[in-house]
Amino acid sequence: NLIDKIKHNKDKFMEIQEQLEPVLENYEEAFRISYTHNSTAIEGNSLTLIDTKLVLSDKVSVGGKDLREIYEVINHDKAYHYIKQCIKDKRLCQRQS
Repeated sequence: NLIDKIKHNKDKFMEIQEQLEPVLENYEEAFRISYTHNSTAIEGNSLTLIDTKLVLSDKVSVGGKDLREIYEVINHDKAYHYIKQCIKDKRLCQRQS
């Protein structure tokens, strides 16, 4: 009957959704790192994509790099998270000092 088919499809959907969650989280992380790297590189930041991943994901400082560049990557990431939170909360972003 129709109710049983709907329940079955709902269960299948929930199962697929659970399986996709880690994949989507990994995609989000890869985008965040790549976006930060590309955005700061345009401004002249010399950190490589791997350096950016080390700073943001692994919380490791990169030797031989200017501290300003490391903080530039960290602050860009903070701004990215802030904008995402504003969108999620459906509120205007305010300049923070």
